[in-house]
Amino acid sequence: MVDEENRFRDSLECVQLELVRIKEAVPQIINSEVLHAFKYHPVVQKELLQIKEEQRKMSIELARWKNKCETAQHELRAEKQMHHAAQEVIAGLKEQLSMEVQYCAKLGSSSCGLLWSLSKQGISHSTMYTTCMKKFLDTVEQTLVNFSHADSKIDAASDEMKLVESLCGTITNISASDEGREYIVGNESGKSLISTVISILTSLSHSQSVLKLLLMFLFNISIHVDGQATLAKQLDSLSLGDLINKTRDYQIIIGCLRILDSVHTDCEDPTLGLTPDTVLFCLSHQNKDIRDSAVSLFKNYSELREP
Repeated sequence: MVDEENRFRDSLECVQLELVRIKEAVPQIINSEVLHAFKYHPVVQKELLQIKEEQRKMSIELARWKNKCETAQHELRAEKQMHHAAQEVIAGLKEQLSMEVQYCAKLGSSSCGLLWSLSKQGISHSTMYTTCMKKFLDTVEQTLVNFSHADSKIDAASDEMKLVESLCGTITNISASDEGREYIVGNESGKSLISTVISILTSLSHSQSVLKLLLMFLFNISIHVDGQATLAKQLDSLSLGDLINKTRDYQIIIGCLRILDSVHTDCEDPTLGLTPDTVLFCLSHQNKDIRDSAVSLFKNYSELREP
């Protein structure tokens, strides 16, 4: 009995000691931060619920945007297929257009070649004074403008070149007759054509055949009194001198000299507006026809140089 009381007393003392230790440890474990956290626990729970709700909404929004992205990708694939199909159609149309352009060029070349041949026989008065002739002159002018801006590597044997040559040959043949010159000089389309030919002369170095025909055209125009006045007013002698200096084709040089001789018949300047170097170049040219033309044209200049 005494032993049991002693054991009970010892156990009680152990419990008391443990209780003391717990009392000492509790303040260290449960500090102010923990108590503060417990105090705000409901607030934290509310915020947590709000965050979960926001996450749910964001998940719904994400799913919506994913759906939109998939729809957009599907539409993009469809657009690419349509674009590819359109490119194939365009490629086909380009090929068809190229074939039609080649056909039109050949047709225009052959038609204008035939017209050139027919124009050598002369054009009747009834044909001359029609709206077709006015349209024809307008077409020639626009063609020459486009040709002057064309690539210098145009094949001389191409249908395009033959077309331009035929048109130039036709207007040259028309201007070779008195009635043709009268019509061209007295018609607004003809006057515009003359001005265009003058403005593009120096840009036709890539086609000497066309340049020769246009020089012949201007010479024919210069035979007409009003045509001579027009050329004297618009044609710059220096541009002809530039052609003379740059070309080796004697027909072009003679063509320039003939125009100068026709236009500047009453010019007091013995060089007719050319530089002395250009004049001397013509007077001393190795080609006899050029020398003879230059001697006749620059007779006054030659006399001035004689001692």
